[in-house]
Amino acid sequence: MLDAADPSLIACFDCGTRQEVPPPAPRTVVTCVTCANTLERTHGRSVSGALACAAATLILLVPGNLATFLTTRALGISRHSVVASAATAMLQDGWPFLALAIFLFAVAFPLFRFGLLTAVLAEVQRGRRPAWLGPAFRRANNFETWAMPDVYILGLAVAYFRLAAAINVSLGPGAVCYILAGTLSLFVRATLDKAEVWRRIAPDAELPAGGDTVACFECEQLHPAVCEGGRCSRCGYTLRRRKRFAVPRTLALTAAAVLLYIPANAFPIATLPINYRPLKYTVLEGVIDLGTAGLWGLAALVFTASFAIPVLKLVGLGWCVSSVLTRSRARLMGKTRVYRVVEEIGRWSMVDPFVIGCFVPVMHYNSLIYGRAEPAASPFTAVVILTVISAKTFDPRLMWDAAGSRG
Repeated sequence: MLDAADPSLIACFDCGTRQEVPPPAPRTVVTCVTCANTLERTHGRSVSGALACAAATLILLVPGNLATFLTTRALGISRHSVVASAATAMLQDGWPFLALAIFLFAVAFPLFRFGLLTAVLAEVQRGRRPAWLGPAFRRANNFETWAMPDVYILGLAVAYFRLAAAINVSLGPGAVCYILAGTLSLFVRATLDKAEVWRRIAPDAELPAGGDTVACFECEQLHPAVCEGGRCSRCGYTLRRRKRFAVPRTLALTAAAVLLYIPANAFPIATLPINYRPLKYTVLEGVIDLGTAGLWGLAALVFTASFAIPVLKLVGLGWCVSSVLTRSRARLMGKTRVYRVVEEIGRWSMVDPFVIGCFVPVMHYNSLIYGRAEPAASPFTAVVILTVISAKTFDPRLMWDAAGSRG
């Protein structure tokens, strides 16, 4: 095995270039020699800091999920909710897909990710290397996209101001804890040095000079080419030179998202009472309503999450796929950056479904004062999920392979 002070031999996630990376000094950024992708960033990164933030997030998620989340009052009656009430209300209203998505992304996956991440980082901090550590860290990273307490608190902000315009509403202790957990989850992403954690789990193995290799797409560990089809010795992921069926899968998922994006914007997405009159609104009408109420910041946020990001995802993925199919050599670095942006921002489009999930459980009063999801909510949520999955099925290295530009 390599000594901790020796250079690591890795293959870039984005372009596939194999290169030696020296042990990074503090406050440095290591970039790929071919595509300028950031291979590692040590500035502001700390295993102990990430452990503290992950553990605090996990602890706060417990009361955040169990304590009262929102309370509304009207006609001398009050309604209370917890986070999971959103899924229950959606299920009772006949929206099982929406109920499942909100429950998984706001309740189950955050608890799973931060519980697993806390356990892994605690073992790493102690210097222990049990056999389950690599696979557990891989799974914790896989759920990074799908655990969305940070996105949910933005949905809560929009829902709160929408409700405040129509009814008396207050945040409960559960909402306060959940807001703190969502904020801390951002600090986890900012402080976690994944490359350092992987090195502590298992240092890079020595390989024969000049030999053909296959890289693990999850942890960057290089293996001899004969290991293809087997399991990575560090994280247990199946070793492939490139993701299988990346282009057809991405095309199919993106096409399905494009088709669903039409009803997602053409039909009403929710109903809310305005001046004690239940009014249905589309995604665009929701943005206009926020602007009319003078909430320009929230209007810009919803417009970005509901329109700009989905369009960017669809156009960006189409551009990357076409680059592979046409074997284009133009703007490879630009396309690679677009792909990384698409992959990173896709989850933030869940703001609108989360807004609905926040207000529906506390808006069941009578035929004039109520809130509920409408037909566009399910296809909109499906668009978000499909575009996130399509970004994950695509392999940016294929663009460099097709252009013959990989180092």
